[in-house]
This record gives sequence, structure tokens and C-alpha cells, in this order.
Amino acid sequence: MRPVTVGIIGAGNVIWAYFQVLDRLLPRGLARMGPVCARRKETWQDLQTRRPGVQLVPDPAGVLESDVDVVLIITPPETHSSLVQMALEHAKHVLVEKPAAATRCEAKQLDQLAQERALHLMCAPFVQLAPTFRALWGRIHEGAIGKVHSARGLYGNAGSTWARWYHDGGVSPLAEVGIYNLKSLTAVLGPVVEVQSAESLAVAEREICGEAVGTAGADVSHVLLRHVDGALSSLVSGHCIQRYRRPALEFYGTEGTANLLGDDWDPRGFEIWRNSAGCWEEFEPLDPTWLWADGLAEMVNALREKRQPLHSIEHDLHLLEVIEAGTRAAREKRAIAVQSRFRPLDLRLQERQDRHHLHDHTRATNEQ
Repeated sequence: MRPVTVGIIGAGNVIWAYFQVLDRLLPRGLARMGPVCARRKETWQDLQTRRPGVQLVPDPAGVLESDVDVVLIITPPETHSSLVQMALEHAKHVLVEKPAAATRCEAKQLDQLAQERALHLMCAPFVQLAPTFRALWGRIHEGAIGKVHSARGLYGNAGSTWARWYHDGGVSPLAEVGIYNLKSLTAVLGPVVEVQSAESLAVAEREICGEAVGTAGADVSHVLLRHVDGALSSLVSGHCIQRYRRPALEFYGTEGTANLLGDDWDPRGFEIWRNSAGCWEEFEPLDPTWLWADGLAEMVNALREKRQPLHSIEHDLHLLEVIEAGTRAAREKRAIAVQSRFRPLDLRLQERQDRHHLHDHTRATNEQ
């Protein structure tokens, strides 16, 4: 079978992570590198120096009109929807960074176009692919901590010094960074039926590319989510969080507690307290080499194996409605209902692989 050819539109900071993924696929003959659209000519020399042989083009048409099978879109968020549409109209499978579109309605139209053309449309984030997260998902769904009634998530950063779009109000902290935890929480707890939210502005002016730029919109978001089976979860996201030291996700059940360590886009293992065991059980990451950009590897492998990727576009559409509801809830200072639903993916690892990793990497520690 011939390699899957991948073209890229966008050449910002995240391209290097996707290059890492390709570097695992290219030597094995699984993928082939197509053209890369980098609109800013001043970036070409650095790209060519760090990536000898890269084929650079100044316009998306150079990628869309080529013979690539997959188009990876990693441009600023406001351009995602139009570029996804153009790629699908050119009969290309699409992998797009988050968010896929500004609204659920807009993203739904893209989904319909992909279905009409029998094409794959995968949207970041890809947290559901991480083996460590999947192992924790399996333990929780097997009832290791009883019925989950509460969960907490937090993710953010100090903001951007290189991208104006990060702080121009076009994409909220929940849509840009909180979406990771939001996807993980809903993967475990199921769809959201109600959102309450508050937003605020912490840093009114920032230095971006050497210039003082005013912050438009909020840079702090707190949301409270009610899930379809009754569980509650809370999520803090922001563009002014300097550092943090806490589990990525915390799940509280009627018979125990489970924590995902590190970040859900970079899981460092997990720990479980079960009342029946009376101790914390700690699990090392199942695959420390897993990368948050590995959605690209999943797309390539799915195409080669002629199967559906481990991905749910309905889930991503639901996240966009939740984000819209969060913005509205903060503005109107009231709870907002969420109408959409999705069928959760079965994220269980193969039983033999799961048992092997958990047996080899488990360490029980007595409660102090």
C-alpha cells in the first residue's frame, strides 16, 4: 500500500509537534510529506534550515491542488472553517486544530460536507487517543471508584507573546485551552446538559511581538457543568495562569477517587484510591512517547487500515455547543441548557495490552 501523503496549511509554533509525528511515520513508509503552506515568507529560511527538503508554498491552493490525501490545518482559529471547507471540496481528508469552527452550526455544515464526500474530518484535541487516559477511562467505567458524582479540571497558560489572535477576543480561554479538559471530562462523564459560567479579565494589556496590545474579552473562565447522568464537573481555564501543580483531572466517586497526572494532553500516569484497597495505587504512563499531535498518526493509520479513526465528530460538535453555552451563561448570569448529545466512544484498550501495562507499572503506596 502506498504511503498516505500529508500536506500542511499553516507554519506556526505547533508545526514542530506535527513534524515529530511525521518523523515516526515517514521512515516506516506509512506517510509521505506533501507541500507546506507558509504565508509569511520571513519564516521560510528557518523552516528550510530546520527541515531540509521541505516543499514550501505561499498559498493554500498549493496544498489543496496537490496530490495529498490529508490536509492538516494549523492556522489561526478564525480561518479554520473556510479552509476545512475548501479542503473537503478538493476531496481531501482533513485534520484541523481546535476549534474547528466558531459555532456548532458552522461545524455541523462541515461535518455534513465531509459525510457527503465520504471523507474523514478529525478535530483536535486528541486527548481520547492517549493510552494512559484510555486506561484510566477503562478503570472508571469498570466501576473502580463507584459512581462518579463530581470531577474537576484546570488548564491554562500565561498567554501568548507571539500571536495577537490569542488575545483579540476571537477565541475564548474555554475554546482555546479549556477545550482539552472539556473533551476529557465529557469522554468520561458523557454529554453536558446544563452550563453555568463566569468570566473575567485579569491582564488588560500585553506585549505581543514587541508591541503593547490591549486584551479584548475575558482571559479567565470558570464553568460548572451538569452531565447527562447527574454528575457535576467544574473547569477553570485561562490565559493568565502562570504555573500550576495539581492533577490534570480529578474524579470523585462513591467508592474512591481517580486522578489523571500531568496534563490530559501530556498524561504522566494516574492514581486511584479505592476504599476496598485502602491505599493509593499509582500507574506510570502506558506510552510516555504519546504526543498530543498524534491525531495525525491516527488519521494515517485509519486510512491505511480502511477503518474509522477513534474519533467522534458528534463529540466535537457537542463541545462547541457547550462553549457557546458557557459564553452565554457568563453574559446572562444564568444556567443555559445544552441540547445536543453524542454517543461516547468505547476507549477500552485491548484487554491483554491493558493488563500487561497495568501489571508492569503499578505501585501501591500506603496512605500516610
